[in-house]
Amino acid sequence: MLHAHWGTFTKQASLKTGLRFAESAMRRQGFTIWDTSADNDYQVIGGNSDVIATVVCVPQSGNLWMTVSAYSMDSGLAERTRNDVRAHIVNAVLFDDHQ
Repeated sequence: MLHAHWGTFTKQASLKTGLRFAESAMRRQGFTIWDTSADNDYQVIGGNSDVIATVVCVPQSGNLWMTVSAYSMDSGLAERTRNDVRAHIVNAVLFDDHQ
């Protein structure tokens, strides 16, 4: 059975920065990135043979609405992945954001 865990939050960041944070969070997990922040869309998708994670960024006035989802046959792994990717993004700080 496939298990899914997801959560949403907002972050003070531009779309470009949010996508970079998402890609960094996935690379930190050691994931292969299949849809990157360089693709000029609103998501980053990555994973490995055990888990797939997706981060979607929706620009709003003054911030981003973000969702982090993770899918795995192992519910605990999906939950940990969602939590770890989300925590990395929430805690990420960009010191100089040149658009």
